[in-house]
Amino acid sequence: MLKLGILGCGVIAAKVAESLRDNKKVVIAGVASRERNKAKKFAQEHCPDAKIFGGYEKLASSDEIDLIYIATPNTYHYEHAIMCIKEYKSILIEKPFAMSKAEADSIFFEAKNRGVFVAEAMWTSYLPLHKKVLEWISAGKIGGVRYVTANLGYDIENVPRLGSFALGGGSYLDLGVYTTNLALSFMGNDIKVSIVYGRMTSAGIDRDTTYIMESDDGSILGNFYVTMCANTDRDGVIIGEKGRIKLIDINNYRKVILCAQDGSVVEEAEAEDDYLHGYTYEFEACADAIKKGLIQVPDMPWSRTVRIAQISDTVRSMM
Repeated sequence: MLKLGILGCGVIAAKVAESLRDNKKVVIAGVASRERNKAKKFAQEHCPDAKIFGGYEKLASSDEIDLIYIATPNTYHYEHAIMCIKEYKSILIEKPFAMSKAEADSIFFEAKNRGVFVAEAMWTSYLPLHKKVLEWISAGKIGGVRYVTANLGYDIENVPRLGSFALGGGSYLDLGVYTTNLALSFMGNDIKVSIVYGRMTSAGIDRDTTYIMESDDGSILGNFYVTMCANTDRDGVIIGEKGRIKLIDINNYRKVILCAQDGSVVEEAEAEDDYLHGYTYEFEACADAIKKGLIQVPDMPWSRTVRIAQISDTVRSMM
């Protein structure tokens, strides 16, 4: 069993902890928060057998932990990642991985020099239905991809951290990284940002962001929209020369549908698990990679994380 330590006891960490109850590959062995009482309450509610660590540094240096899941606010990911790497501790960092490409490059530089495992918790990349879509595209079932569109929106504007510039708030950093990962997955790595529109608050936070991407050769166009002000359908479509693929809920695939050019259904696949179970795939993938002695996880390689960070820099600069 891989012994997991949770660094940061917020909402996402709680969902992760619930998803890992009774998992056969990963056990939550420790939790840490800035406030010991918060960590204690978190453990009591979600992982009663976990050890309480009085501070992030003690968790990072503990011999009782194999992998640390960093779930602190966005602007602290870099600091906490470097701290763990210097303790030669494997880490899984919640998205967005870092606040810039420069931070991502620095994390991977330190990890490579020390031979430390690092991965980004872009959970959609680990989901079975995401891999199913990649299989369909690779097999040529819709021909060459020509157009990709997706939206992702939740009515979460009142969540304090999302309105805080200091905590890395905004719709793009919280949600746009998912649509950018989707673009890279289905449009390919050679894509660029063409147009960006962000509806900003007085604090300089984007409430909504619309952006267009295209392949370097102009053969594929992508249109994406994210918002933290409304619940959208969160669906997507990949249109190819011979057909299309419908994605039901791009943030936690519920169903993927392969269609012919005339819209008739050729094949479809549904998620077998409930919403929470989706988090387990990324942790099990990390456990498998670490067991094999890898420092990257195949489902979310370092190169993908760096490209997402690079595109994020561009999108935010163009708002």
